[in-house]
Amino acid sequence: MNNSLLTRFLDRLRRRDRVAAYNSWLLRFGRITEGRIVDLQRDEQGATVHYFYYRANVKYETSQQLSVEQLERIHIYVPGASVTVRFDPKRPGRSILQ
Repeated sequence: MNNSLLTRFLDRLRRRDRVAAYNSWLLRFGRITEGRIVDLQRDEQGATVHYFYYRANVKYETSQQLSVEQLERIHIYVPGASVTVRFDPKRPGRSILQ
């Protein structure tokens, strides 16, 4: 068994969600920049927002499924709207909407 499989297995045993932990870290310590909403898609699971932002003259485009709290204020995620983006300074392609 390789190291990453072992790590994932141990995380499941400990009931630890690495993605949730990373997103929490981004919301607390990620660098802030401005982004723009490109599209908002709604479905049975909720809503997914597509957005872009620039960092060091590089355009990053990504998407995110909105959380329950974000769904309560879905009206701010309309195409063309300016949004606050938190990104990882070591990996600027990884981001989350604030």
